Amino acid sequence: MSLSPTTRMSRLFLECNAAVPIDQRRIPRSPSMADSEHSSDASDWDVEEDEGGGETNIVSSPTGFKYNISRLSPRTRQVVKGLFNQTSSNDPPQVSLELCGIREEDAEGTGLFYAFQMHEVVPCSVRIGTRDSQRFSAPKCECPDARYRHVRPCKHLIWLFDKISKLALFDHDPDSELTLTELGYAEELGDPFDQISQIGLDILADDLRCDTSEPDSDIVAPNSARVREAREMVAAVAGIRPCELDDYRPDLEVSYDRDTLIRRGDLGATLFSLILASHSLAEWVRSELGPSDPAADPFRSLQHRVTRVIQELDAYLEAQRDMAAADAYERRGRMGEGSRDVSWASGQIQHCVRKIEKLVSRGSNPLTEWARSSAARSLVSILKAVVRHRDLYARLIGDEDTNFVYSALDMLADQSQFVDTLEEIMDLIGVYGAPPSYVANMRRLIARMRSHKTEHVNAVSGSGVPRSDTPPLDEPSPGAVQHPGPSRSSSVQFLTPELPASTRGRGGQGRGGRGRGNGRGSKRPVSLSSPQDSSRGSKKRARGV
Repeated sequence: MSLSPTTRMSRLFLECNAAVPIDQRRIPRSPSMADSEHSSDASDWDVEEDEGGGETNIVSSPTGFKYNISRLSPRTRQVVKGLFNQTSSNDPPQVSLELCGIREEDAEGTGLFYAFQMHEVVPCSVRIGTRDSQRFSAPKCECPDARYRHVRPCKHLIWLFDKISKLALFDHDPDSELTLTELGYAEELGDPFDQISQIGLDILADDLRCDTSEPDSDIVAPNSARVREAREMVAAVAGIRPCELDDYRPDLEVSYDRDTLIRRGDLGATLFSLILASHSLAEWVRSELGPSDPAADPFRSLQHRVTRVIQELDAYLEAQRDMAAADAYERRGRMGEGSRDVSWASGQIQHCVRKIEKLVSRGSNPLTEWARSSAARSLVSILKAVVRHRDLYARLIGDEDTNFVYSALDMLADQSQFVDTLEEIMDLIGVYGAPPSYVANMRRLIARMRSHKTEHVNAVSGSGVPRSDTPPLDEPSPGAVQHPGPSRSSSVQFLTPELPASTRGRGGQGRGGRGRGNGRGSKRPVSLSSPQDSSRGSKKRARGV
């Protein structure tokens, strides 16, 4: 029995090669990808073989052997070249050997065989066009299931749209149902292209931890959000307290060299480089973090999103004033996404504030102390950033009383460590001017915060950090660093002949098995990568193939 398209969705991840120029990359094709495929279906990052030169029939393998492939069929030659033409010695292999053993063919032991099990990272691409697009009006994936087995929607589309919906449907009640369509996305999402345009590709990429490629550049640098997150992950593994995060290893980002992954004598820098080089490793580390770790803190993530929105607004406003800036902005392809004006930025920021408010008020369980502190810190940071921005201030605070930030912060009046910062903000609001009702509400909130007792009984947060040790506003909120637990082996179980690899998870788990991906991500120029059958194995003896 084959798996449904949504099986093992948790082991998919977004990826874009950050180390190899686009014009030097090749995407290995599997034997199922026939030569007759239409050129229009080629990947956006794919490059034709042997451009401008004669075809060579000699290829070198990673082992150093040379092979003459002149007697092979065109399809087989393509497969061999795709397998052996490594673009960079730093690229992790797409195929790796996991397990081997000797087994009996049957219970009577009438025959023996050797069994080898391999793991493969399979790249594929997803394209989402406008409704009037001739080629991509319906979202399209190029995985073998979609292209050759006509599985629609395939699991990659469902997985991707689920991620996008999480970021786009701010006002959706998670307890209510969404209606999934045959195109792979919820009916409530509306037009996917419009939703992505409304959010902005750069902002979406930050939230999805995905790199972006620029139209006028062949080099794909790591997303700045991924760089920040990689340092936060290293800090969590090193046991650094979140309040000390900003001062931890600033050299990691400065000295990072994508061509040098192993930093001898420096485990932290090596882990930092490997996380940026492998999206699947980043996903694995992320899955081991707790919500109180800065890299996984949802409130901190929303705060960073607001920061990015303001950056996009400033870039747009600069493009309106300066011709050179306008040309650069247009070359980045951002004009096609619509105006990133004050109205757009205000809407995005309000979405983020409402999301924080919902996380505070509608959680299934009462928020822990660290979470309440983090939520309050994010809200105060957002308020401070808006007050300092003339255009946003006029729209969100100065024009009318919309209870901006107040209604959410009102539920966190016990977080008195932010009173001094709020007082400074209110001094600025007093200078700029605001609706009297808003000023009165904020003043009453500050008074309530000051009235809260700060004795020892209320001073210790859920992370064990005393309230008096809560970091300043410009530093991350306190949270418990997750220390590694007992080691867990990753013994891999063979697949039985009756159950093909496509229907079972790594470690011998069936469709009901729960696992996390731990294969290394292949740095290929694709939009979406799917490590096939890469769940963590259990501590069981390997069964025969």
